[in-house]
Amino acid sequence: MRTNSCAARGRPLAALLFLMVVVTLAWTGVAEESVYVNQTIEWSDAAEVTRLGGEPSRADVTLYVEGLGPTGGYPVDCVLIIDTSATADLANAKAFAFDLVDRFSDEDRIALVSYSTTARLEVPLTHDRMALKTAIADLVPGGKSALGLAMQMGRRELLAMGRGDATLVEVLLADGQSNTGLDPTVEGEIAAETGIHIVSVGIGNLINRSLLEAFASRTGGLFYRAPSEPALDAIDEHFVVEIAASEIRIDKQLPQGLRFVSASPNPSKVETLPDGRTSVIWRISELQIGQKITIDMKIEAHEAGLWSKDVESLLTYTDFRGVVGSISIPMANWPPMAAFDYEPADPTTSDIIEFSDLSEDTNGDGEIVAWTWDFGDGDVSYERNPRHRYPEQGTYEVRLTVIDDRGAASVIYASEIVVGNTPPFASFGTRRATQVEDVADDIMTADRPRVGVEILLDASGSYDLDDSIAWYLWDFDGDGLVDETTEVAEVAHTFDEPGEHNVILTVVDTEGGQATVKKKIAVIATVTSTRTIDTGLPDDWTIPAGIVNVTLTVSLNTTVNGLSVTEMIPAGWAFTLVESDGATLKEQGLTIEWLFLEKFVPDGVNSQREIHYTLTAPETVGEMLQGNISGRIGSSSPRFTQTLAGDDRVTASSVLPVPVVISRWDVEAEAIDPHLGETIGFDQIQYGVSLWLSGGVVPNTGGMTITLATMQDLIAYWLTGSSVHDPLP
Repeated sequence: MRTNSCAARGRPLAALLFLMVVVTLAWTGVAEESVYVNQTIEWSDAAEVTRLGGEPSRADVTLYVEGLGPTGGYPVDCVLIIDTSATADLANAKAFAFDLVDRFSDEDRIALVSYSTTARLEVPLTHDRMALKTAIADLVPGGKSALGLAMQMGRRELLAMGRGDATLVEVLLADGQSNTGLDPTVEGEIAAETGIHIVSVGIGNLINRSLLEAFASRTGGLFYRAPSEPALDAIDEHFVVEIAASEIRIDKQLPQGLRFVSASPNPSKVETLPDGRTSVIWRISELQIGQKITIDMKIEAHEAGLWSKDVESLLTYTDFRGVVGSISIPMANWPPMAAFDYEPADPTTSDIIEFSDLSEDTNGDGEIVAWTWDFGDGDVSYERNPRHRYPEQGTYEVRLTVIDDRGAASVIYASEIVVGNTPPFASFGTRRATQVEDVADDIMTADRPRVGVEILLDASGSYDLDDSIAWYLWDFDGDGLVDETTEVAEVAHTFDEPGEHNVILTVVDTEGGQATVKKKIAVIATVTSTRTIDTGLPDDWTIPAGIVNVTLTVSLNTTVNGLSVTEMIPAGWAFTLVESDGATLKEQGLTIEWLFLEKFVPDGVNSQREIHYTLTAPETVGEMLQGNISGRIGSSSPRFTQTLAGDDRVTASSVLPVPVVISRWDVEAEAIDPHLGETIGFDQIQYGVSLWLSGGVVPNTGGMTITLATMQDLIAYWLTGSSVHDPLP
């Protein structure tokens, strides 16, 4: 037999009466979704009970019982079990099964199990009548009778796949004979205990009437000797179930110290138990779906009693399937205790405060199911762990009330929250100081300023949530010192050097709150200039009297009105102009100056210029002579001066490696030409062979001669075509 139970809990009655004058307690329970029970207790004169010898305190106890179930009655989950053994009348069984299937409603589900020597689940529980009828029509006779196996298969399908709110039925279309497999009487007993009704309809000539009738009798089903129209009508009517529960017994027990006064309706029985408890019993024959019954009872406390958890009030019943169930009725429901915490601990107007519910039902007699938050600023929330932001500074009282699943509300828990000032938010960008009418005249972008060109640093993106910004403190070079303070969000500035500049902005609101932002601003040179030196030899080396080619490349990044270029050449080196590209040249000793008398537009045809000149090394340099070149470029509109970048050093040497001399030897001129190349040709290898044979000194090597090993290297460079400045392969 299956039962459902819920353990009772207890609380001291004296403590209950101390705490409140009137306490309302509620509890709900459901057994197999067929019975609902609820209890409320309202105490009065609680203070008097605390005085020894005082007048007894009375309470009104109300019990509510309601039948639960689907509107219109319970649906049916049915398994048709059809005998297809050799002795069965299968044709008659099929005809009756077809008619029976048509009697079921659309809410009902039907499965099909057939059996002969063994059992088969032909169709699981389904609403599909066509699939079911097709399977019935396809059944064929033959074999022995495994009735027990078929009933086991039907029972497993109902218990595994049957709905919780459905009446469970097995319809046997069989003769009751069983000559193989399980004993069917065992399955009949299991069906009775699990709430499965068996309807037996005899099919065939050798009907085991006693067995089929026993199935129906034990399970609350039906038995018919043979298929008939009355049998169909009776089956159809029998399973229109609108009774949620029957044989209901309510045993309301009062602990020692409480006594029964009266009740409406009157109980069936009131008795004092040996341990001092009082048992008050009501009996209800049946409870329809949706039917409600109210029992009002008056009790009184004649001494400080105890709500012991060993005291159980119990409701027992037989559910709509015929299964016995029980529900414990706990006595007391104490209200839960509200509490909460929050973070951050010191919130500001910008913070979203996260509240954490710490409430609990300390006595474990319920579960908190509802939360009501009052944030003190007019907003409320019903979430368990809400989030809230206060847009204004101040002190707010937050109040929380919680309610448990039995309707008891907590005392309000309140806590003050002090919301402080939010520091401002700092942000800035760059933009042009002046509007350019023709964008083609200037390709400078706001986020890529040029040297010497005034830009605006714009902090209008800074803000303060709860106040206003009073001061803007600017540090243009990132040294930690304030260079300029303004009350407005914009400040004009000109960078005088290219590269990355760390600009720091600190904003201060009227409450003294501060925020700082640091940004790297990449400043591009107004003019990009590069010096390229070509000596023909690696590392810008040359020979005495060697000619060095120098190229100055100037590219404009913004509009420039006039441009000057200045070069300082090393002493002892001779300057020769090759091409000024439109500039006016002035030579003054070691200082060479060019002046462009025109306006440069960055994306125009003259946005790039090249100046070419040569330097000739002194004829006598000793072992090595190094010279440095320096230069600057500038303009007054925009005003800037910057260093020429690129190669800045030349070196003349009279001592070179032998392979380098051979690779640059001009056979016809019988002299070194540094610009000939880095590989050795046939004529040059012949020249090297002649020096090897004669033992002559190689020019510009400081007196070196060619040995056999040196000759091997020269031949290898020649045959592999490798550069004499690289290792041999």
